[in-house]
Amino acid sequence: MEFRVLGPIDIRVQGRDITPRAPKQRQVLALLMAKANHRVSVPALLSEVWDGEPPRTATTALQTYIGAIRKALAAGTGTSAREIADHRLVTDGNGYVLRLGPDEWDRPHFEQLVLEARGLLDKGEAHAAAEVLGTALAVWRGAPFGNVRHGGGLTVQARVLNEAHLAACEARLDALLLSRRFQEAVGEAVALVAEHPYHENLHARLMRALYASGRRATALEVYQSLHRRMTDDLGIPPSPATTTLHHVMLQDSPDQRYLTAAGAGALH
Repeated sequence: MEFRVLGPIDIRVQGRDITPRAPKQRQVLALLMAKANHRVSVPALLSEVWDGEPPRTATTALQTYIGAIRKALAAGTGTSAREIADHRLVTDGNGYVLRLGPDEWDRPHFEQLVLEARGLLDKGEAHAAAEVLGTALAVWRGAPFGNVRHGGGLTVQARVLNEAHLAACEARLDALLLSRRFQEAVGEAVALVAEHPYHENLHARLMRALYASGRRATALEVYQSLHRRMTDDLGIPPSPATTTLHHVMLQDSPDQRYLTAAGAGALH
């Protein structure tokens, strides 16, 4: 079986989708997948599905959802619901654990690739790191748990995954800059800045990529746009680090320490 959470939740057996369709079953399953190999308590599941206000029948309903999920997994794999209950979706005290191997779901695969890429960056192998990070980011299929209603638990889990995705995107930009693949960095940074219009680190990386591509005027325009947006919408200017980068780019003989990808890590 293949379990995927880096996008809409998805369970596949030999390419065939066996994900339950009922909304509350999917919500229960999503939280179990998000916390795979860890016990998710009954109160946490009840709070997730009923927004902290479960009805008196909620525990019985939850047991029904768990039973239905087990049956779906059993039917999809040609095993019995008892086999699933004993080895895959197990009862653990006052809760449940979804047991997944590291090669059965996408999250550890993504995390291992990012860890490998960071090791390559530490060794100065920026080109190889950029390629590994590209592979890691290709694992993503959209917003985490995008086809499930989010209660409190899934909201937190989605935020954690989104932060990991964004950190990988930033590392990828640094690797592209360090390996002098400036045009690729510009293309990826433009898309990220559009998605995160107040994220200064992304704007700074875009400015560096543009400057290194010989597009100083456009790099300065990126700063001006960020400055207007932050002062108009948030009432604050960009940080001193971003402002310093802008001032350096205005100079005819700028201090190159502020313009390199290595400087990106120091200043941002």
